[in-house]
Amino acid sequence: MLKISRLSDYAIVLLTALAGDPRDEPSAQRANARALAKRTGINMPTVGKLLKLLNGEGIVQSRQGRSGGYFLARPAAEITLAEIIEAIDGPIAMTDCFRPDHDCAMQGDCAVRPHWEAINRGVHALLDATTLAEMTQPVSTDTPATQVPVWYERARSGEVTDAGKRARKATS
Repeated sequence: MLKISRLSDYAIVLLTALAGDPRDEPSAQRANARALAKRTGINMPTVGKLLKLLNGEGIVQSRQGRSGGYFLARPAAEITLAEIIEAIDGPIAMTDCFRPDHDCAMQGDCAVRPHWEAINRGVHALLDATTLAEMTQPVSTDTPATQVPVWYERARSGEVTDAGKRARKATS
């Protein structure tokens, strides 16, 4: 089954809670790990683990002290789902073929690899085009998730690469 890992899903839930209103400054929304655990229903050990990973990847920052806590390192509109997922799980790969450490004996003769490659590019581009700010808002016809057929056609043609942001700007 193809799915986002539980930790990546929880990271997106945590960051969405931390983002609050996307019009706020990045440091305007601060919360400690305990408050985030309570707000999201994610257990404290998992919240702590995720915040440590996200801090190490530069997605969140932390400050100690009375007005301290965790906050987004950049505006939510500049943080993509692809960035979050890659921070937690590593490179996005629909099949083992696209994992950096994978060595496949069939790679040169595989007839389905080009199709998986197009699908992988499309999925990556869609996740790269979807921002944390968009995840805090109701789904609309303008959000990347509603544009899947368009993304798939662009990925098949090679127009969409791992730089999904470029492709998204072209549709805006």
